[in-house]
Amino acid sequence: MPIASPRVLVADDQPDVVEALRILLKNAGFEVLTACSPKAVVSTVATRDLDCVLMDLNYTRDTTSGSEGLDLLRNIASQDPHLPVVVMTGWGSVDGAVEAMRRGARDYIEKPWNNDRLLATLATQVEFGRAKRHGERLTGANRRNAAGMEDFIAESAAMKPVLELMAKVGPSDANVLICGEHGTGKDVAARWLHNVSDRSGESFVAVNAGGFGEGVFESEVLGHVRGAFTDARNDRAGCFELADRGTLFLDEIANVPYRQQAVLLRVLETGEIRRVGSAKTQRVDVRVLSATNADIGAAVANGEFREDLLYRLNTVEIRLPALRDRREDIPILARHFLTRQSRRYDKKIDAFEDEALKALLGHPWPGNVRELKHAVERAVLVACGGRIAAEDLGLRPVVAGQERLATMTLHEAEGLLVEKALVRHGGNVTRAAEELGVSRAALYRKMERHGL
Repeated sequence: MPIASPRVLVADDQPDVVEALRILLKNAGFEVLTACSPKAVVSTVATRDLDCVLMDLNYTRDTTSGSEGLDLLRNIASQDPHLPVVVMTGWGSVDGAVEAMRRGARDYIEKPWNNDRLLATLATQVEFGRAKRHGERLTGANRRNAAGMEDFIAESAAMKPVLELMAKVGPSDANVLICGEHGTGKDVAARWLHNVSDRSGESFVAVNAGGFGEGVFESEVLGHVRGAFTDARNDRAGCFELADRGTLFLDEIANVPYRQQAVLLRVLETGEIRRVGSAKTQRVDVRVLSATNADIGAAVANGEFREDLLYRLNTVEIRLPALRDRREDIPILARHFLTRQSRRYDKKIDAFEDEALKALLGHPWPGNVRELKHAVERAVLVACGGRIAAEDLGLRPVVAGQERLATMTLHEAEGLLVEKALVRHGGNVTRAAEELGVSRAALYRKMERHGL
C-alpha cells in the first residue's frame, strides 16, 4: 500500500453496494469518493485528483449489457489516460471483462467480490498509476529543462566568467544564490544548473518564495495534514517535499518576511521537515537554488534578512549581468527568439532589417532579456513581410532620466528614488515613506546609507 492515503472513486447505482465498498476501503486506509451515475463519475474525474476508479459496468440504461459502463470507461480514458480503472460486474461475463480491458480498464472484479482480492487489486493499480504519472511528470520536466538549456544563450565577454563558474558548480550539490536585475534570466540559469547536475532526472520545483502570505508560508513550504487548520480538507505536500531528491528554486528570496526566514533556515540546517499539524518529522534531500534582484547584503546590514540564512543559501553566488552590459549577445538572442516565435505563430520570418538591428542594439533594455523576448514576439505578430522592421519592434524612445536609471546600480537607483520622494514631500519623512511603501524606520536607514 502506498504511504500517502490513496484516493479512490467508487461508482455504482446501488447505494448499499457503494456504502459497503466505502466502509471496506476506508478501513483499509483509502480515501473514498462516491458516485451513483456516469454523469457524476465524469464530473468527479474532471474536478478531483484521483488514484483509481472502481466502477460498475451496469447502470440505468439496462441491467446486463454493460454498454453504459463501457461508454463511461472510454470517457474516463479520454480525460485521463493514466488513471487506473477497475471494473465490477455482477454477471461474471468474461466477454464483458475482455471488452472492458480493451477499452482501457486495468482489471476487473466479479460481484460478489472477495475483500482481500479487491483490496490487493486496488493497491496494485494505485501503485501502477502513481508510478506512471511520476514518469510522465519527469518526462515533461525534462522537456521543459531542455528548452531552458536551449534558451541560455551567452557568447559575450561579460558572460564568460559567469559560464565558467556555472560549469564548475552546476554538477555539484552546492546551494547557489543567483543575483541580477529583473529579466536577466535567473530562472533560466537555475534550470541550467539543475540540468547539468546528477539530479536532472528528478523534479525541478520553482516557487516565488516572496509571494507567500505569512499565514500560509509554513503550509506552502512544509505542507500540512488534513484538519491542521480551517479549509485543510486534505493532506498536502510542501515545496521541499515535492522537490525531494531534486532541486528547489526559491525566486524572490529577499522578499521572504523576516519572521518566516527561520522556517527556511531550520530546513536547510537539519534537512528535515514536519508538515503543519503533524507530529511526524521526515528527511528531505533537496538542492536549493535561490534568486533575487535586491541588494541582499544591504538587507542583511539593515536587519531585514537573516545573515545565517544567507550563508546557507549562497555557498556560491552567481551574478548575471544586465543585457546592456552584454550587448554582443543582443543579436544572437534576438535571432533565437525570432526563430522560436516564428515557429510558434506559424509565420515565415527569417531575419531583421538593418534598421531593426540598430534599434535593438541602441535600446537600453531596462527589462533585460525578458523585455527583448517580448519585443521580438510582438514584432513577429505584427510584421507583414519576411523580415522584421524597426517599427515592428515597438520600442519606445527612452528619455534622459529613464536612460540614466537604466544604467544605474541598484544602490544608486535606490538613492535617487529616496531623494526624489523626499523632495516631492518637502522633506516629510512620513509621507515619503508611505509613497515608497516602507516604514519610517526603514526610510531613515536608507537615508543614512545614502548620506541624505
